[in-house]
Amino acid sequence: MQVVETSPGAFETIEPFDDGIRFTFDRRPSERPADGQLRDAVVVSPRTGEVSVRHRRGGIEVRMEGGFTEEAVYRITLRPTLQDLWRNRLEEGFELFFSTGPEFEPNVLAGIVTDRLTGREVRDIRVDAEPLDGGLIHSTVTDSIGLFTFPFLPADEYRVRAYDDLNRNREPDFMERQDSTAVRVARGDTVIVMDLELLTPDTTAAILSEVEVVDSVTLRLEFDDHLDPELPLEGVRVALAREPEGPAPAVRQVLHVHEWEALREEEAAREAEAEPGDPDDPGDPDAADPDAGPPPGDPDTGPPPQAAGEPGAPAPGADADAPATEPEDPLPATALYVRLDAPLLPETAYLVTVEEVTNINGVPGGGGELPFETPPEPEEEPEPDDPDDPDDPDDPDDPTDPTDPADPDDPTDPGDPADPGARDHRADPRAPMASAPSPTGADPLDP
Repeated sequence: MQVVETSPGAFETIEPFDDGIRFTFDRRPSERPADGQLRDAVVVSPRTGEVSVRHRRGGIEVRMEGGFTEEAVYRITLRPTLQDLWRNRLEEGFELFFSTGPEFEPNVLAGIVTDRLTGREVRDIRVDAEPLDGGLIHSTVTDSIGLFTFPFLPADEYRVRAYDDLNRNREPDFMERQDSTAVRVARGDTVIVMDLELLTPDTTAAILSEVEVVDSVTLRLEFDDHLDPELPLEGVRVALAREPEGPAPAVRQVLHVHEWEALREEEAAREAEAEPGDPDDPGDPDAADPDAGPPPGDPDTGPPPQAAGEPGAPAPGADADAPATEPEDPLPATALYVRLDAPLLPETAYLVTVEEVTNINGVPGGGGELPFETPPEPEEEPEPDDPDDPDDPDDPDDPTDPTDPADPDDPTDPGDPADPGARDHRADPRAPMASAPSPTGADPLDP
């Protein structure tokens, strides 16, 4: 579906009026947009009264309470939720600019709206630009990538406010995600706003809700609210007590989640460097051959590529011509990590107390106290048997092993006494004694 005619026309300068604005389409529009009501599919800026949208046979008519009587550059936006009777949408939306007196100043205010907790761009967010000294409020809605623009915005100082207008009353309410910032727009300016991050307002402090023992010197403290990952933690106080009494380790560090993860990566890298493979081990696939020289270069391709990690060498899989990327900003989390100066005792009850935690909304005074118990000390796993160890008592081939099962084919094996079928070389005192044969062939017991 496409717009084929408007009244007034695009970039037309006319006298203030109280009539409606008409849009004609190439197909008959539906009275039901793809999302919301018909009036939600149209944005009037600046808005000086209640806006109503009426369906006409070949299009729609937009009216505003009190009319378009202010001297201003008006912007009427048809959102892509409009559709025809066969549900074909107005694919990219449509914008109509006209003036009731002022000239079209070549100014642009634009920006991206993101979610503070996820860092992702947010669509369908209402954005208002209100002059700091009062005046007409200009409005728009973010597109599918969270982008908003204010073309031909008069030069002035503005409070730019973005909010998730859930109840569609065109005003920011307390329980709706929102953010705002102040900007100055001069004539001929292009101003880009990148710090609008939506967050639901909050007036309550973060409360400690869970304690997890990560290892013998590390605790994870979970809260019922998100924390600002860029806020310093010098003022946060954490204390540990042993229950019912006794000494407890002192707190050495309090870390954000991203700081803890970075610390763990550094420790893992140091451990990997401290335990390299044995270059003399023939079973090590990474061991270097002392008799082999460097790999020769291919005469068609030149010398071998520079090894990863050498100065000037690109990272594996990276484009050598691509610019270096900056690390992304850490996202808010609901936890803090605590490093202790001594190990916790196993199977011991402790009490942790936290004070002066500030949540992501800037509300101070958070914390609390919770008891927890450390897990038992892990049992050591037995070492596997070494088949090449001559001192291994469990060697199945050890002939001196008293637990070795009997071998029926071994004439020296006495067998198992408990086995009735086993051979027994011990004499039975109740059986007649057998004697050696006489050299004459006669039985020595024969009279």
